[in-house]
Amino acid sequence: MKKDFIIGFTSLKDGLHSFDYNIDDTFFEQLDYSEIQQGDLKVHLDLEKKATLMEAHFQISGKVTLMCDRCTDEYEQTVDTENELIYKFGSEAMEDENVITVFHHEHEIDITHPIYEFIITSLPSKRLHPKGTCNESMLEIMDQYLLVGNDEEE
Repeated sequence: MKKDFIIGFTSLKDGLHSFDYNIDDTFFEQLDYSEIQQGDLKVHLDLEKKATLMEAHFQISGKVTLMCDRCTDEYEQTVDTENELIYKFGSEAMEDENVITVFHHEHEIDITHPIYEFIITSLPSKRLHPKGTCNESMLEIMDQYLLVGNDEEE
């Protein structure tokens, strides 16, 4: 599966190249650090190869399954994001999050991590069910055990 997201660029001629990927649960399972376990997404990548760099335009859309921060039940979150990356050929690492240095001895790029990062950064910071769809029985149980702080000193 991981090899599906590795692009050998040395055989690509200068110009625009398009790639399409389907992302499912196995994509997230292969990542040791993934906070997402389930998803069904489509990735379209336009990669324009030039003499000194490659410009990558990612379009990612679909759904991932997340845990609601309020009731802890799972829910589906829509993902729809577009992102740009530049792969610059060189001998020194760049200090720009949108530019990845491709050293002269390298012949391929792995787009697994950038795709994962684009998905994660597109998610809301507060992960909640759509309004009115939280698990009410779980919310009631949580309310029973919720400790409310008292600012007054005794």
